[in-house]
Amino acid sequence: MDGPALSGRERRLLEEIEGDLRQDARLDRRLSTMGAKRPSRFRRTLRGLARRIPSGVVMTALVLAAICLSIGVRTPTVPVLTAIALVWALGVAVSVGVIVLLRRRRTGEGGRGRSGENRPWDHPEA
Repeated sequence: MDGPALSGRERRLLEEIEGDLRQDARLDRRLSTMGAKRPSRFRRTLRGLARRIPSGVVMTALVLAAICLSIGVRTPTVPVLTAIALVWALGVAVSVGVIVLLRRRRTGEGGRGRSGENRPWDHPEA
């Protein structure tokens, strides 16, 4: 601090005030979190899904959905919409399968580089 230090009496008064304020649990919680709100269940669910679903699958699903939607808008008949839905589902399933295979292949290397050397950044210390 730039100013002079607090005297003993001022420190005791300050400690009393802080003790009184800490007894108010609601105020203490609000001050300790600085007003941060708990994330909603919906947001937590989306974050959990984002960790599990690779971005390649999401992008494939979005591109296929846009293509299928543009075709479905031009010719909105039941057979066309059924075919579009099947193509979209098949495309997403194939992309999920490819990502799963790539992840298995990547983790099957045992955490080593392509040449087999053990790099220090592949195994960070706990």
